[in-house]
Amino acid sequence: MNKLNFFIILTFFLSFEQTLLAYIGPGLALGTVVVSIGLILILIFLVIAIIYYPIKKAYQKYKNKKNL
Repeated sequence: MNKLNFFIILTFFLSFEQTLLAYIGPGLALGTVVVSIGLILILIFLVIAIIYYPIKKAYQKYKNKKNL
């Protein structure tokens, strides 16, 4: 019965839309943009690191075998 009450109350609250009159200042917006760019760069560097280091080790092994 608790789940049914929860869904009835949730439906009731989500059925009434209201406009929020909130001000997002430039400091908060700039911080959000910087964090978003940082997360994207972290993901790019993560992919590069996962791809680059195994190739680097394989190349070093190949180079050492060639010199011997």
